[in-house]
Amino acid sequence: MYRIQRLTGLLFLTISFVCFTSAVKAVEKSTLGKVSITAGQTPVQNQPVSVELPEIDFAGDAVHLVDLQSEKKTAIPAQIEKRGSQPDRLWWIYRGTLAPGKTRVLELKAGAVPQAQEVTIKDTGTAYQIRVGKHEVLDYNYKHIPAPKDLHPLYGRSAHIHPIVTPHGKIVSDEFPPDHAHQSGQFLAYTKCIFEGRPTNFWEIKSNKGRVRFHKLLSKQSGPVFGELQVEQEFVDLTGPAEKVALREIWTIRVWNQLEKNPAYWMYDITSEARCATDSPLILPEYHYGGMAIRGGRGWTKENCRFLTSNGKTRENGNHDRSLWCDISGRNAADESFSGFTILSHPGNFRFPEPVRIHPSMPYMVFTPSALGDWKIEPGSPNISRYRFLVHDGPALSGTDSIWQSYAHPPEVAFTLAAKPKTKN
Repeated sequence: MYRIQRLTGLLFLTISFVCFTSAVKAVEKSTLGKVSITAGQTPVQNQPVSVELPEIDFAGDAVHLVDLQSEKKTAIPAQIEKRGSQPDRLWWIYRGTLAPGKTRVLELKAGAVPQAQEVTIKDTGTAYQIRVGKHEVLDYNYKHIPAPKDLHPLYGRSAHIHPIVTPHGKIVSDEFPPDHAHQSGQFLAYTKCIFEGRPTNFWEIKSNKGRVRFHKLLSKQSGPVFGELQVEQEFVDLTGPAEKVALREIWTIRVWNQLEKNPAYWMYDITSEARCATDSPLILPEYHYGGMAIRGGRGWTKENCRFLTSNGKTRENGNHDRSLWCDISGRNAADESFSGFTILSHPGNFRFPEPVRIHPSMPYMVFTPSALGDWKIEPGSPNISRYRFLVHDGPALSGTDSIWQSYAHPPEVAFTLAAKPKTKN
């Protein structure tokens, strides 16, 4: 009798496990809706694409897409962006090319796609390191990094990105360069400023008039499509009787997964939202540099560093060119190869197309609206600027104009929720 009960129990457990497994697989394969993507005048080509989702809870939020017009029906990694009070967005990387005017229909399904690599964020103790799989892409330094002993202590800083690393492992940024130690990695700062009637300077930090520093972490997210870091920075004025925060700036840094074994470049976006921290505006008189900047790799010189703007201009004639994008690349002394990065400016930026400051001898550039005349950031009116970065091996990328067009003019995307099956009475 005991043996019969035991066998009956085992049979029940086996049937239950099979039913549970089948139910899980059924959920993972269930269709949640359809996505249609239509290219405008610009082709859609190997770029991030998104669509707003309806206010519905997708259990687990692990989803993927399937191209209904593809013979292989390959699963495409997708990721849901949680946006608090705003509707969630679905993101994926569109692989291949969708010609202007053409439409593609994809099916959204529950369940993740097994991936060899995701975009992750590691806290190193001094920086948030963003990686694609096992590859380091960039480090955002949130801890104060002391200046080297042979430099003045005032050069120490936080709130900058370094190193920036290519897919082949080349470092294309510098930190505390000996000739201009305040140009560390990638940073955003303004030079000629007036706050509460006093001249201040957030760029040349050795002047001890002002500086930009990390304040706090707001959020971070990893996933199969992107990894995102959101931090708050402070523009601190040091010219008054006590230090005072003039601007609070939110940086949203998003690194994209290229979904390729050997990508031609890493791609990441930065959105800067700078707001007045007091009732006083930050006045920015006309000046020839100040804004979103990058300092090129150690060892890049006038002789081995090249610039190229979207208008085909170079170091010799490109300073303050009003460019859609600008590339800087330098030659590596070890193997004579070139590597570098391209900054793409968004059409929604103030004074777009912004002039790009190209230094006549040093390896740095900065998109600078101040070159076109006086302006200011006023209370209640934040300055929001957006940029996309392509970190590449080799010289300037071919096809950057198409990449900029895709960035500036995203396709039309619509989502249709799957109909729920009718229940029997």
